[in-house]
Amino acid sequence: MLFGKKSLAIDISDYSVEIISLGGSVNQPKLLAMGSAVIKPWIFEAGQIAKKEEFKKLLKELVRKPQFGRVNSDRVTLAVPEAESFVFFRNLPLEQNVKVEEFARLELAKNVPYPIEELYFDYQVFGKEVFIVGSPKAIINNYLEAIRSIGFKPVAVEVESISLGRVLINDNQPTMIADIGARVSNFSIFDDQKLKYSFSLPIAGSNFTKALAQKLDMTEERAEALKVKVGLDPKPEKGRVFLVMQKEMNEITNEVKRIEAFFNEKENKTIAKVILAGGSAALPKIAEYFSGNLEKPVEICDPWDKINIDILKNKESLAKVRSVNPTVYATAIGLALRGLENNPEKSAINLLPASGK
Repeated sequence: MLFGKKSLAIDISDYSVEIISLGGSVNQPKLLAMGSAVIKPWIFEAGQIAKKEEFKKLLKELVRKPQFGRVNSDRVTLAVPEAESFVFFRNLPLEQNVKVEEFARLELAKNVPYPIEELYFDYQVFGKEVFIVGSPKAIINNYLEAIRSIGFKPVAVEVESISLGRVLINDNQPTMIADIGARVSNFSIFDDQKLKYSFSLPIAGSNFTKALAQKLDMTEERAEALKVKVGLDPKPEKGRVFLVMQKEMNEITNEVKRIEAFFNEKENKTIAKVILAGGSAALPKIAEYFSGNLEKPVEICDPWDKINIDILKNKESLAKVRSVNPTVYATAIGLALRGLENNPEKSAINLLPASGK
């Protein structure tokens, strides 16, 4: 069966790597392959791949033998971590014939703690505004070297929030995506389907696990199992797990409130809803907890909403599918959708050196 174009997305963090391959078209995408692998703690250091040979071996094996389907594409879209990127909108100057690239350079120089020569950056113009994104060359080059060394051809590099927005944002109302990962939580605000603001907080799933282990005097393995089983449900374990989790989760809900106050002050608008993504989005009762604290609709992301996932529905796959947390694949799915576009190199912000600035 022919699927038209094929794309491969690789979403790398310092905790895990996820791959998604799609076929078909942007309007009718079909899942061809997916897989995930845990990255050992010593492989990453300061946001970069420190043990390159170990990482290459892991990635090569994951692509060769994913959990589902087969990979038949070498054209790759990548995401750079949100915490390693700088995202902002600026009003264009009123003067005629303004050189947008030079304006973007000046704004980066004023707002980013890196010399401009150490950044890759790109921009898009929306009416009277310019959307500017930059990320350190050292981070991107480190990823690209690993990807190219095993035979892949990167076509686009973008920040995680743009990938998430592509697959999760379906209307024009102000919406926050709270991506609660293993070590970092990222908060992105979209308005009129455009990314407006992005923030990061170094509190996430691993903090929940460590707090449970310390407060309840147990191993981290046992704490992780309890976290996944109980989450924010106040009833099991006589409420002990909930009380610990609540204290940690309050750091995140308080950050969301601070960000919403900032957005309201800057834009005179209110966030209409929150979408939870990342591995911790699957914790029991987490949406109810957030909704009660934020007093607004909160939903768990459904990254499969736009994708034909027939390969996960055959009898051979059913047992494995039950162990899959789909929320961790949302960024990779958004990346893979970009790979199906007619011109993925230029369809959105691209920090790939040959395409970005």
